[in-house]
Amino acid sequence: MVNLFDSIDWADIFRVEPGIGLAIISKEGNILYSNGAILALFGVPSRDPQTQSAPRNLGDIFHPDFARERMEWIKQVLEEGRPLRARHIYQGQQIVSTIYPVGESMVQKFRGTVEQPQAAGDEPATEVDSEHPPEGTAAVHYALFISRRDGQEDSSEINTVSSQYIDLGCLSSLSKRELEIFILLGHGNSVPEVARMLHRSPRTVERHKTEIGRKLGYSSLAEIARAVGHVGLTYDHLQLERLKALADPESN
Repeated sequence: MVNLFDSIDWADIFRVEPGIGLAIISKEGNILYSNGAILALFGVPSRDPQTQSAPRNLGDIFHPDFARERMEWIKQVLEEGRPLRARHIYQGQQIVSTIYPVGESMVQKFRGTVEQPQAAGDEPATEVDSEHPPEGTAAVHYALFISRRDGQEDSSEINTVSSQYIDLGCLSSLSKRELEIFILLGHGNSVPEVARMLHRSPRTVERHKTEIGRKLGYSSLAEIARAVGHVGLTYDHLQLERLKALADPESN
């Protein structure tokens, strides 16, 4: 069985975009390889070299909901045999990951491409017993994650999903009402327009805007718009149960 993704020139990808995040994850959720860039993207500290031989599991590192969602994506990719693109908001930044199904031979090829030489912060792929390879090595057993910051992605037609797990990072300091106003202002609405949408007075919205600026260090609508665009927040995000759980604002 020939894997269609064997034809991808990984070395060329690394030359063009050296900061690209890469990880190989098994169908059980074990992280067999992760480079320094993907660890930085998701805020995962590198391990002590003495503990690098054993693979880590997604569930050991991330919030259970975050890990569970990614396991569902891996299962879908491996069952369908085609890539999936996922948009995340994690630690207050927008990240796009493309997930490819790959087999054992591709993992070996990938290791040979990326680990010569191994970059600082990279965690080596788990060794495979060449004398006793896993059964069905031609089958797809692994998911290859390619992750980029700020929503950068190619134009290929790949099915895209949005993560239901939102990590707001520094934006978590905002109340639910402040986050709502932050998003509405960031999408080009003026203070009077936001006031009408929320059935509040312009003075109240202006007060919330001032508090947002105090917490985040933004002093203008242009800065708020750039921040909202950078994170990738839309008004629809406020409908997610995780964000509904934010502290309610003071009544006013």
